[in-house]
This record gives sequence, structure tokens and C-alpha cells, in this order.
Amino acid sequence: MRSLAAAGLRAVDGWREPAGLIPPFLTGQAPSCPPWEGRVESVLDVTDPLLQEKANAEWYRLAVEGGLFSEADRRFLLPHSSVEGGLGRWRCVELQDDWDVMGEGAAGLLGSAPLRPEFCMLSLDGNVLCFATTWQHSISTSVLTAPHRSRVLRRFAEWVAQGAMDRANEPALSTAARRWLDASAE
Repeated sequence: MRSLAAAGLRAVDGWREPAGLIPPFLTGQAPSCPPWEGRVESVLDVTDPLLQEKANAEWYRLAVEGGLFSEADRRFLLPHSSVEGGLGRWRCVELQDDWDVMGEGAAGLLGSAPLRPEFCMLSLDGNVLCFATTWQHSISTSVLTAPHRSRVLRRFAEWVAQGAMDRANEPALSTAARRWLDASAE
């Protein structure tokens, strides 16, 4: 909860995860989705003296323009796992007035250090992924609309659904991947 507060996020009580959302572990492949699949990206150089302000502004711009949330309703989903190595689920959070997703937020739940983001967020309806990645000389923030239509994500989910990532004594990732593929089939 402290990491959420540092980012300027508040957990929303009473929200229930609907069926059919992409499993959080599949979203790790989102940075591999090409622009023609609907990914819009903003890249900033890590040496920019205004990196924190620009990174936060670009994240917010992409989140609103892409449909992660609206200015009137700033709720969205973050991955959450109650046990180490467990199958992650989505948790509903709300962006507060005083927030710093790319600075203090990236130092905890949303990354590895200030201005070193590594996160994925999902809109409440599951139709928009927003994610950030740290590269060698830059950080990028991207939005991917209609993740269920992404060939990259669907191919990865098909591979996982074949049991490629299942391990003994852990929840079966293949089951979650198959459930999403079946629910999002067009």
C-alpha cells in the first residue's frame, strides 16, 4: 500500500475482476507489439534534465488519449499477486490528485528505481493496455488498444496455453492463457 501511495494511487475497495481480462503475465510481451497492432509510444532520453516531468506528462497524456482512464474517472487496473510466484490478478486503483508514477512510483511497485519504470496497466474494460519499459538510454511509455486483437499477444498466449510455462506446484498459466484466448476469440 505504501508503494501505491508513493505513486499517487489508491486501491479501490469492492471491485471484482470480470471474466475475460488478459492475464497480467501475458502483458509482459506488450513492448514487442508493433505500431500496426495499435501501439502508440513515447520515448524519452534518460539524460534529459526534465525527464521526470516529461515522463509523467507523457504517461498521463497517453493514458487519457488512449483510454486507460478519463479525466473524470481515473480508475484503472494494476497487476497484483497475493503470493510470491502466484498467478497474478488485477487490482483496481484510482489516480489521486498528487501523483508521481514515473518518479517515486517507479521506485516501488511500478519499477526498479525513480525514472526506471517497468509496469503494465489495464483499463477497467480490458480494452487498453498502458505500459512502460526502461531501455539502456531511454524510457518508453506505450498504449496498446484492443490487446485481444494483438497477434503478438495471442501467439504468446497460444504458446503458454500449450503448457510451455507451467511448473509443478504452481497455478497453471496454461489454463489462464486458454481462458483468455477463448473469451477474446473473434
